[in-house]
Amino acid sequence: MAQSVKLGLLGNGISRSRAKNLHELLGTLYGLGISYQPMDMAGRTRPVVIAEELQRCREEGFRGVNVTHPYKREAFRCITPLPGFPDGLTSANTVLFDDGIMQGGNTDFSGFCRGYRSQFGADAAAGRVLMLGTGGVGLAIAYGLTRLGATELVLYDKNPETAQTLLEQLQKTGLKVRLAWSDLITEMQEADGLINATPVGMFQYPGSPFPPEGFASQRWAFDAVYTPENTEFLQACRARGIATLSGFKLFLYQGLDAFEHFTGIAPDDRQVEAEFLHRYPLE
Repeated sequence: MAQSVKLGLLGNGISRSRAKNLHELLGTLYGLGISYQPMDMAGRTRPVVIAEELQRCREEGFRGVNVTHPYKREAFRCITPLPGFPDGLTSANTVLFDDGIMQGGNTDFSGFCRGYRSQFGADAAAGRVLMLGTGGVGLAIAYGLTRLGATELVLYDKNPETAQTLLEQLQKTGLKVRLAWSDLITEMQEADGLINATPVGMFQYPGSPFPPEGFASQRWAFDAVYTPENTEFLQACRARGIATLSGFKLFLYQGLDAFEHFTGIAPDDRQVEAEFLHRYPLE
């Protein structure tokens, strides 16, 4: 009889998440009885307190949960970091209930690093990077860039306070980082890599956050959006010969890393990707 493992997802507005599909597929492939419960906080009539939700999950026998927008920073305050958690990173998207201890990791961070290396090569340096969006996923990606040969990170966000907070965090890592001080087109033209860490491009927020006039000789681009996978931003990049990394790769690798935390099993990424896309074609 397959070992039963109870997992879940905490977030707001998660009806289109594919996390349940991925983790239950992983259970099938590796002989585990995975029960994965999405817990959408949208529409709650009282304020959501993630510490209380995590405690409830622990009491109800969950092995662990994934945490997504907008609760990653709050989740971090509830956990003991797992080994390898980057110093200074203050968001957690994976929580493991183990012997009464609530441990946490950030597989957005590790998943971005794995996706980048798998797509562009293990030795491909990120160079000068312009990133739009400095929220939860942007925070993890920025820390990933410290491991990927970024020479400078330029931050742009419609909320200057959020951008300033991330700037101050990253300055402690030794990464050269600044806020965008020129117009967006100029900043784009001077970048080696472009990152969209905003919701723009999702089904409910169509479009591209990057003006077409800014495309020049960039080498690579990443879009954290994966519903749809083929965003307007990535289409524009591919049309200009820019190498791209889709948000699906981040989704895949962060999920594989989370599954390993939950079960101790390191999945075969190529096998899982092929089987997932066969069963659940991307939109």
